[in-house]
Amino acid sequence: MSITGRGWISVASAALLFGCTEAKTEVSKAPSRYLYVWAGMGHDSTPGIDMMTVLDANPASKGYGSVVAAVTVDSSGLMPHHTEFELPAKGPLFANDYNGNMSFMVDFSDPEHPRSKGKLASIPGGRKVHSFARLANGNVLATYQFGDSSGIGTPGGLAEFDSKGQLVRSSSSRDAAFPDAPIRTYGLTIVAAIDRVVTTSSPMNSERTANVVQVWRLSDLKLLKTLSVPAVEGDSAHMYPFEVRTLDDHSVLVNSYYCGFYRLTNLDSKPQITRVLALAQPKNIGCSVPLIAGRYMVMPIAYAHRFATIDLADPAHPVETASFETGSTFFPHWISPDPASDRVVVTDQGDGPPMVAVAHFDRATGKLSWDDTFRDAGASSRGVSYSMRLWPNGAKGMAMPHGAVFVR
Repeated sequence: MSITGRGWISVASAALLFGCTEAKTEVSKAPSRYLYVWAGMGHDSTPGIDMMTVLDANPASKGYGSVVAAVTVDSSGLMPHHTEFELPAKGPLFANDYNGNMSFMVDFSDPEHPRSKGKLASIPGGRKVHSFARLANGNVLATYQFGDSSGIGTPGGLAEFDSKGQLVRSSSSRDAAFPDAPIRTYGLTIVAAIDRVVTTSSPMNSERTANVVQVWRLSDLKLLKTLSVPAVEGDSAHMYPFEVRTLDDHSVLVNSYYCGFYRLTNLDSKPQITRVLALAQPKNIGCSVPLIAGRYMVMPIAYAHRFATIDLADPAHPVETASFETGSTFFPHWISPDPASDRVVVTDQGDGPPMVAVAHFDRATGKLSWDDTFRDAGASSRGVSYSMRLWPNGAKGMAMPHGAVFVR
């Protein structure tokens, strides 16, 4: 697995609702008015603008799908990557530039005109923040991929920030039971009811890293257990444990980048990890940022060019029940829900023409269907292009979109 020139993982070099989200909100009759898309013009080591773009997401608007605003957050960005998976009840919204080793806050109190609220504080001995999860007290828990480089393995860890971006506390992923393991702390999920956090380990480059998941105590960020992802001879489904989501029974579901699915149970006593599903390879590679909505998980699969719907009614025996094809130029990676309608926003992994699209998600059947009306003005095909264009902040050129959230 390696980083492409645009900064996203490419299988070619190597071998809804969530990145990231659990959809718990009841659908109302008033769709969200805006869509924030975190995008940038940087290219690995070539600096460019990081910006929060604002799209008209009101289906009743004549300008539905148009870019109505863009705020420059940083002028020397390298890879705008994850935002929070859903807009928090109170701001600011957290977003990172992974390669630039910077994370930012965006004020959305005036939804059509977001404002930059500065950077997150640095983490002593830690770098490369990746994913975010909002805590009940309004603080944000984040994973970081690299720790103190003076030690072998340089494992990452967890860091908590307050709403002003100040560091509250941090904790390392280093585990004496896995000495010198290159643990790249990646995804996270909070199991607040039992005082737990679960994290995964995946690289953002060509490094071969530890295929482990880790269980932490939420109240003090103490690392409790590191578990190897079980391997099965003859396949690579265990490689790169990627995203992780909490289920209603307080168990946790992990997906690997190679489309293996693993359930963690007994998190409050003796954690156990069990392989519960593996999608056929080599077709299914690039399982990315999933959405859990009711009984279903919607999984973007980049190199299969599709979204798979997985029925979790029996979480010990999940079953794929639907598949939604995206076309060969779209590499699905991110999906996030509109808490006020049946829509989801999807972005791609960066190997095809950069585009943002909207689909409808049927909660009764788990099926997706394109919203063909969400498109550039005068365009013959669906979606909003992030290719060569003049942006409202004066920037001109292609921007790569990644994290995206609906805004009421």
